[in-house]
Amino acid sequence: MKEDTVKIEIYEGDPFKGCCGPGIASVATIEKLRNMLVERNHIVKRLRNELKDQVEVEREIISRRRWDYPGYVRKLLAENKPLPYIFFNGEAVSIGKFPSYEEFQTLLKPYFKK
Repeated sequence: MKEDTVKIEIYEGDPFKGCCGPGIASVATIEKLRNMLVERNHIVKRLRNELKDQVEVEREIISRRRWDYPGYVRKLLAENKPLPYIFFNGEAVSIGKFPSYEEFQTLLKPYFKK
């Protein structure tokens, strides 16, 4: 990673956990989940493409079976903070909400002025 690049880490919950077994989810619920996943994927692609020289994006699904996350992620998990977690250079900038592309741009402004 270049020195002037912002490292964006996105930690999300499993979108399919408990949602989509037989008879559990309606078509509307599944369509809503699909739209959310497509929108998030589109936001991450835009960040990678439009800000490619300024950001590095890592995106992970949190697994309760895994314990090798960075300390700042483990701390939020231990405090039962709601997912998703968004970090810039190891600093939490959003907890419990996935920002829109425009919100990401606003959150990133202070990092680009350095």
